[in-house]
Amino acid sequence: MPVNKKFKILIYPGLHARPGSEFVKLCQSYQSSVTINVDDKTANGKSLLSLFKIEPKQFSEIEIFIEGDDEIELMNKLELWETEAYKNKEDFDNDQVVEETLKAFEVISDNE
Repeated sequence: MPVNKKFKILIYPGLHARPGSEFVKLCQSYQSSVTINVDDKTANGKSLLSLFKIEPKQFSEIEIFIEGDDEIELMNKLELWETEAYKNKEDFDNDQVVEETLKAFEVISDNE
């Protein structure tokens, strides 16, 4: 049975560039299918191009649906997933600030 949760993206600039690529690679390392909804847009969580088309930005609320044999394991991994990123746009724009390892998501609702 598929699992799904709503998350808020905590990292800046969101699931773009390297963090987006890392997210896709993580999802690709599991057999389950991954679908992401942002507002009225849907993407395949295993496709970087598909992910970029829905523009999952910092503080966006996203819903992730996972279906397959390892769905619970992947959802648990995403809940705790950390990546190198910035806390906000000001840090991103400041040449003196470097990326740090940050938790990518906050769970908003658990629909498992």
